[in-house]
Amino acid sequence: MATHLVYISPGHMDPAYEIERAGLGPDIELRVMSNPDGGDMDGAEAREADAIITWRTHINEAAIDQLERCRVIVRMGVGYDIVDVDAAKRRGIPVCNVPDYCTNEVADHTMALLLALSRGLMGYDEAVRSGNEAWKRPDARPLYRLTGQTLGIVGLGRIGTAVALRAKAFGMRVVFHDPYIPDGMDRALGLTRASLDELLAASDAVTLHTPLTDETRDLAGSDFFAKIKPGALVVNTSRGGVMDVGALEAALRDGRVAAAGLDVLPTEPPGPELGLIKAWRAGEAWVRGRLVLTPHAAFYSEESERDMRVQAAATARAVLDGRPPRNRVNP
Repeated sequence: MATHLVYISPGHMDPAYEIERAGLGPDIELRVMSNPDGGDMDGAEAREADAIITWRTHINEAAIDQLERCRVIVRMGVGYDIVDVDAAKRRGIPVCNVPDYCTNEVADHTMALLLALSRGLMGYDEAVRSGNEAWKRPDARPLYRLTGQTLGIVGLGRIGTAVALRAKAFGMRVVFHDPYIPDGMDRALGLTRASLDELLAASDAVTLHTPLTDETRDLAGSDFFAKIKPGALVVNTSRGGVMDVGALEAALRDGRVAAAGLDVLPTEPPGPELGLIKAWRAGEAWVRGRLVLTPHAAFYSEESERDMRVQAAATARAVLDGRPPRNRVNP
């Protein structure tokens, strides 16, 4: 007989939820939410839930206020901006995430985007695919070796640190900006701490690794790009809302940013009205070979997907068993 009721997001990568069922245990009744993938949770439906595991389902204040028994909300992933963590805190409900399941994958993806931009792979691929009978290198922006260049990392958490170590292996000088990192981490890792303005002025490439909060929303906006080193490369594998894509488009058009690689966008999938995406899809000359997009896939590997699911279920189970919540984001 089930002793606890757990609700989980729909649209899952495994419709049978076998990993979650195994991790939660046989005494847990697991129900799938009725909302569409990426939609809002129906608080009335989940009123009697003892725990909630959400992948893409948004959980707002109105839904949280209807929860009568919920002891924990687990975000199956790193970012937790789809959950109203303050509303949950007011109700005494811990919100936990899975912060470490894809550290290596996102760091690798970040470097893959940086390498693609720095080596002009998109332009080369297009030239070869279109024929290029003379086998010539296409005329493109100047390319420079990574060794000796400066990489600026905005946000030195788990993933930012993993990127820093990879960049150092390529011979890059690494500077970072993160007001929440204690003194001494820079020396321990052989990095240089900087203000955001100093980082932007000094960096040949800038990569973003912050969560999406009120503080970081549109952090990479017009002022950010006005201060960036001319000709810099820009990569974002964090959260789409951290960057104003319109400001990036303007910086690409005027040449201040040489090229950009994005795995995340403010709205996913992007609407047809987004100017940068529209120009990129149309193959307009000014953006050709200067933008690479991936579909919010930096997190993915077979191993990371399994880790995410195993750890999310384990976190919910631990709280239901009376143990302290791990990786709580609303203490």
